[in-house]
Amino acid sequence: MSENGKLEWFGGNEDALAVFRMLVRLAHIWDDLVDKDKDKTEDEINEAFLIALVYLPNNKFYKLIEPYVLPMWITVVSAYKTANAFERNKDEHGIEIAHNLRYSAGNIIAYMVHVCVGPVEAAKYMPEVWKEMVAERFDDYRREHLHV
Repeated sequence: MSENGKLEWFGGNEDALAVFRMLVRLAHIWDDLVDKDKDKTEDEINEAFLIALVYLPNNKFYKLIEPYVLPMWITVVSAYKTANAFERNKDEHGIEIAHNLRYSAGNIIAYMVHVCVGPVEAAKYMPEVWKEMVAERFDDYRREHLHV
């Protein structure tokens, strides 16, 4: 996921855009800690904890949506764990599924866009939003994990 979210996706709500950027940053650090493909500094690890424990819970927009996204986080974490298992197993079908599962948090961001601009405007933005969130192309992901 890229941090290049646009304020217009969130109807000008700067707190929502900040949540988007924090979620993207948190996801990148989390991914690197789990798959160990990029070393994370102590400061980056501390940043992830600050985002999760301080900055998100104190963001006005996140407070508004938190009751609705907390159940979504259960499925996001489950999807991410499943994707990691598929990556370790190097199963070709599993890799196809994993590429999708890795971006499950995108559903939370899609929900945020809908909350901010409503379904009609959100429908206009969603193709761009999803392309921004799923920046890694499947062929590149497949080559990385299957070494083909």
